[in-house]
Amino acid sequence: MEQRVPGTCILSILVLLILFNLASAGSPKTEALKQKIYEISSLRVKIIDKIDQSVEMRTRLEHHLTELREEIRSEQIRSGIYSHPEAMQNLRIRYNLSLIQVLQAYVRRLNERIAYFQTGNERLKYFVHQIKDDIAVINTLKDMEIENLINGINRVLGEFIPETKKQIFNVADIRILPIEHVWDQIRIEPRLN
Repeated sequence: MEQRVPGTCILSILVLLILFNLASAGSPKTEALKQKIYEISSLRVKIIDKIDQSVEMRTRLEHHLTELREEIRSEQIRSGIYSHPEAMQNLRIRYNLSLIQVLQAYVRRLNERIAYFQTGNERLKYFVHQIKDDIAVINTLKDMEIENLINGINRVLGEFIPETKKQIFNVADIRILPIEHVWDQIRIEPRLN
């Protein structure tokens, strides 16, 4: 009987070591969460790229808008134009106002997309922190809590993965302001003496 006790102890220790190795090697729960971290990290790279593209495009458009405004003001002063009807009679001013209408709509849409992607990036970053916390206490988590976390992550991934494959925005979705509004923003008021 005395020989069985050490054998039972050794067997128990071996079982505990095997279980510990299995737990540290990665339980299915841990592996599922680590896979989600990988998916999130991959998506965040794509989202950050979309943000960078959008910011770069917005910068170019804003530079072009500044040039168009300066050109309108120069033409306005040169031609002595101070009313909207007069401005519409001048081909250069009318053409530039039309371009500004479109470019402003593009910039507004880019701002919306940038905000959308930044929000998505923050949501994904939050999930990574939550996963890391959950992995640290994986043995105390219930399967249902992990399922809820993974389902939440899958919803966000399902929303943003298709968005990273699309163009930054669709021209058909653009709202253009009335040309009178653009003129009122740009024109120089006549000086009253």
